[in-house]
Amino acid sequence: INRFDYDGDYGTVLNRFLIQAAIDYPLTVHGTGGQTRAFIHIQDSVRCIELALGDAPESGERVRIFNQMT
Repeated sequence: INRFDYDGDYGTVLNRFLIQAAIDYPLTVHGTGGQTRAFIHIQDSVRCIELALGDAPESGERVRIFNQMT
């Protein structure tokens, strides 16, 4: 079981932009532009994915949620 969240609640802007680009949908920016949040460099995001893939759960194990900010 794996999830690739691409919505505004659980997904990241990168995930949402990837999906929108893949289906040729205009990239959407939500809100007023005044929000502040932590940013993750793309190389760090890729490294997190690499680490998660290298430690994938065995069949039947519970899904593990990784938080890239911690």
